[in-house]
Amino acid sequence: MKRFWLSLALGMGVAWANFSDLPQGPIALQVMEVVQLGWMQGYPDGTFRGQDPLNRYQLAAALGRVLKDLGVQASPVAFVDVPQGHWALEPLALAAAWGLVLGYPDGTFRGQEPLTRVALAAVLAKLLERLGVDKEAPLPWDLPPNHWGAAAVRRSLGAGLMDLNPDGSFGPGGVVNRYQMARALAALKPWVEAKRSAPALAEKQESLPKGKLAEPPKAETLEFSGRWVGMARGQAVLVGERVWLWSPAGAKEVGVAEGVEAAALPWVLRNGALEDGRQRYVPLGAGGGKEVLPGVLKRLKEGHLALDPSGNYLLLTSARPLCDCPSRVVRLVLLLTQPVGLYAEYAYLLDDPAAKVVGVAWPDPRNLVFLEASGDRARLYRVNLNAGEDFAFTAWDEGGLEERSPLPVRPVAKALLAELPLPQARGLAFEAPNRLLTLVDGKLQRIQLAEALW
Repeated sequence: MKRFWLSLALGMGVAWANFSDLPQGPIALQVMEVVQLGWMQGYPDGTFRGQDPLNRYQLAAALGRVLKDLGVQASPVAFVDVPQGHWALEPLALAAAWGLVLGYPDGTFRGQEPLTRVALAAVLAKLLERLGVDKEAPLPWDLPPNHWGAAAVRRSLGAGLMDLNPDGSFGPGGVVNRYQMARALAALKPWVEAKRSAPALAEKQESLPKGKLAEPPKAETLEFSGRWVGMARGQAVLVGERVWLWSPAGAKEVGVAEGVEAAALPWVLRNGALEDGRQRYVPLGAGGGKEVLPGVLKRLKEGHLALDPSGNYLLLTSARPLCDCPSRVVRLVLLLTQPVGLYAEYAYLLDDPAAKVVGVAWPDPRNLVFLEASGDRARLYRVNLNAGEDFAFTAWDEGGLEERSPLPVRPVAKALLAELPLPQARGLAFEAPNRLLTLVDGKLQRIQLAEALW
């Protein structure tokens, strides 16, 4: 299989041209993500200048924006070389509140000094500890175990915030550039989101009897029967006796539904194969179509589709693990639609082996939402593909991943958005950020949430 590179920023709907100097590839996705979050900025001439070295002031500025999003309160800070009114004083005060940055013994901060890789690792390790992330990677060959930054490097690498050099070295004295900072911040995003939502979620759960919601969602049964609902280009798609496009004004019939399991028009999942109206796409070795899907998907019995709002990327998700074992691993296969080809594969971890993915929706460029159910409860999660490890074209591409413990790849990060009393839910779509659609007992349900999810 040939790997096709993206021409638009995945999950953003933002073209490379937003920065004139961004190269095509994963780093551009990460840059656009952190820029849209407001954690980094470009230059007035439309460039990002990713190869420019980062200094200590710029590190503090980026950290300050992240901590501001987390609601951190600033601590008084005074450095003899940072005068009152200095542009970096506010972010420094935020970073100091969490102990992320320190001055020198002579009372200076020395903000113009270039930031080294080991110094960045030290700061990131402190931030990871605050966020409750405890992952470690083996120590690189060029860093002795007694090095002052050894533990921080192991933690930063383990969490996927930094990368090794092609020769497997870390290069502790190397200077950090803006691309590397964007890489670290993009990988931090799911943990920042989880930390930000955790206090509110805990507060709701502590004040209520177990299994109850603070403000129960309002459910309305609509006069429409079907077996699946999803989204394509921001619009709901219903599969019943026919395939329909849904809007609050009513349903518009767009095709036949014989054998259709899920639809993200023009794509349909039918009898374990993908079809787009022109071609049939099947797993490697399956025959009967163009073989572009991982061979392990020959075991797919139930799945979901989600098409991003730009129509460039199609996500195929298995509802359950592709093995006869008590696994929590669900596979996410990302296809480029023009031209059609496998782009990436990711692992998604279910809450428990009895759970299943019952719906997936891509309502806007920055929100890929999963509905995961177990028993009479369903949970909505926002999923960050960029925070997961792409294992396409590896040994795990053709199976075996589900049976491994611990998991040999980093799964995508997911942040809990809401918990809903939805027994036997099937499918997921959104009419608005606070209004979702699903099917319960074959009837279309409109769920009005107490607040918007994004």
